[in-house]
Amino acid sequence: MPFQFGPWDFTQAGINRVGEMGGVYGLARPTLANRARFTILYVGKTGNLRARLREHLNIPPASGITHFFAEAHGTDAVRTQREVSLIQEFQPVGNTLHK
Repeated sequence: MPFQFGPWDFTQAGINRVGEMGGVYGLARPTLANRARFTILYVGKTGNLRARLREHLNIPPASGITHFFAEAHGTDAVRTQREVSLIQEFQPVGNTLHK
């Protein structure tokens, strides 16, 4: 199942729209064939979405990121399960090895 929320621009203003809560996120770019569809380049989980996305804005885990998707989840167990599911679904190039 795709992400629940997004896309947002991968900019400081876009990141500021996300709360400081735990969740999972996907970093993306539009597809070449259809600018309204996105290729997920990296999927991650965190205890603080805003802080982690800011870190990625400064040091991107993959090239070409223009947008992000995010969804909040209250426990690390749920975040881990959702992260694994999203990596399996999208097979992002930035997730070369799953922890």
